[in-house]
Amino acid sequence: MTFDEKDQAYEIDSEMEADVGIFARLRVGIQNWIDDIRYAKGPARKDLLGRFILFIPAVASIFTILMILLLLVYEATPIFAHPDGGLGIIFDSTWAPQLPDNPSYGILIFIVGSFTTTFLAIGIAVPLGLGGAIFLSEFCPAQIRTPLKMIVEMMAAIPSIVYGLWAFVVLRPFMDDAFAPFVQTNPLTSWMPWFQGSLKNGYSLLTGGVILAIMLLPTVVTVSYDALQSVPGTYREASFALGATKSETAKQIVLSAALPGVGAAVVLSLGRAVGETMAILMVTGNNFGIPFTLFDQCYVMTSIIANQMGAAYNRPIWRSALFSVALVLMIMSVIFTLIAKLFIRWGLKTRGMS
Repeated sequence: MTFDEKDQAYEIDSEMEADVGIFARLRVGIQNWIDDIRYAKGPARKDLLGRFILFIPAVASIFTILMILLLLVYEATPIFAHPDGGLGIIFDSTWAPQLPDNPSYGILIFIVGSFTTTFLAIGIAVPLGLGGAIFLSEFCPAQIRTPLKMIVEMMAAIPSIVYGLWAFVVLRPFMDDAFAPFVQTNPLTSWMPWFQGSLKNGYSLLTGGVILAIMLLPTVVTVSYDALQSVPGTYREASFALGATKSETAKQIVLSAALPGVGAAVVLSLGRAVGETMAILMVTGNNFGIPFTLFDQCYVMTSIIANQMGAAYNRPIWRSALFSVALVLMIMSVIFTLIAKLFIRWGLKTRGMS
């Protein structure tokens, strides 16, 4: 094919793109790619082959997500179409699918449980993790920086069931025997509404949120540390030259420039917090009620799926209700990710970095 012939073909393709839909554009794109493969030679052909090999995992990721989403929608549809179900289950707080005469499939208590534990964990983990990352990056002596960072990274490798066992044996009794009596008898904290109620054997929203925050710390620290370290040293030198202290430079220059990376740490933490199962299941009490204080028990979405899928698998409507919980969980994860990305974009825009 000569240069003029190719030029004519591209002009025709451009005209077609303006007139036809996405599938026709896809067909034209594939045809152009096949033509490039046919007529390319030597390094150009190798380059096209490499692009195709890299294209496969990208498409596979999209295909996998779509397949998971389609499965969830397919499995959750029966409960939304059933007379005992419908979209109202999202706002219903009564869960009793095992009743033969009047079953109820309300999933609101699980949504509230997951929301509260996730945001409690994020509220604890992000400030602590970001502070740890700033210390390691800006203030930590070089001799102990590497060992400390290695210890933090090792925390990420600990299985969640091990965290759950530690929380069950150590953290839960501590909350029951020491923390709850202290805050409920201390004049400074006893009046606070979120510390009211009785703690039953340490099972509570607070215990679940704390162990989840501990599990999130390695992600927040390591991702934020890498973002802070990626800030060019010239930024720090320029700040020092203008008379700023080390603390002012860390807060107003380095942290501001590393905001996208810090936002990525929050996104990754949200994803893990929403999807965590075992550790939460062992210490939150799994109570079918909406928590109103930190000492109330709760039931998160991942726990109800793990606990009841075995019993519900051969009962179609019950199983569909559990898949509806998974569908809502996935939608929540997507929404959290989009909100976090919007926040990052806003941060970049306000700092003139986009």
